[in-house]
Amino acid sequence: MKKKIRLAKIICHSGYCSRAEAEKIIKMGRVTIDDNPYAEFIISDSQIGRIKIDGKPIQKLSLKVWCFYKPKGYVCSTREQYGQKSFFRILPKEIPRVMSVGRLDIESEGLLILTNSPELSNFLERPKNKIERKYIVNVSGKIYGNSLESLKNGITVKGIRYKGLKVRNLTNFEDNNILEIKIYEGKNREIRKILSYFKLTVKLLKRTHYGPFSVGKLNPGGITEIKDSKLKKYLDKIDFKDANNFG
Repeated sequence: MKKKIRLAKIICHSGYCSRAEAEKIIKMGRVTIDDNPYAEFIISDSQIGRIKIDGKPIQKLSLKVWCFYKPKGYVCSTREQYGQKSFFRILPKEIPRVMSVGRLDIESEGLLILTNSPELSNFLERPKNKIERKYIVNVSGKIYGNSLESLKNGITVKGIRYKGLKVRNLTNFEDNNILEIKIYEGKNREIRKILSYFKLTVKLLKRTHYGPFSVGKLNPGGITEIKDSKLKKYLDKIDFKDANNFG
């Protein structure tokens, strides 16, 4: 039986444009299959290789991933409000259209995964997949006994339930410590809100790992592409199957 796929999704995954923009050019009649205008939004998988836009075949998708060290002071969005700066403005010009996986707030730094695959981005962000994110966090404030160890069972802060996270104190000072924190959901400002509940002030928050991907020896603003052989091993580790890669 032929598999049915949304045409806009295929165009988006090819890197041509966003899904919303793809739907617009379908309505405009710019998309053809077998050189005939195609105004439907659903196609079969056997038609993918015959899609053209403005008479030119769409490019075949080759899944790509980059590890980028987001510096402090940049937002993880293309929208720049209230004088904010997007990290996209400091990416090298040769980097193609990409999306970031997860977010780091403007005061946080460290690993951002960039990819041309919406499917991979969604997979990595989906809480049910339990992809581990690791952070190094410098905090001020007193840590009482083993109070942070209870977080492995989860916690509710201001009506929001956070599932289990792992916290390890890498130092043992009275008012200035470095924590290693592993989370599996990635809710909005999760670490900052939880530590604030314990009356701890975050001085530095740096993401070092996201699943098998690592910031490694990158400096702020640095970027490196994951080579195909290593990428395949990484994707196998998290059991990601790229069903939409038609290259």
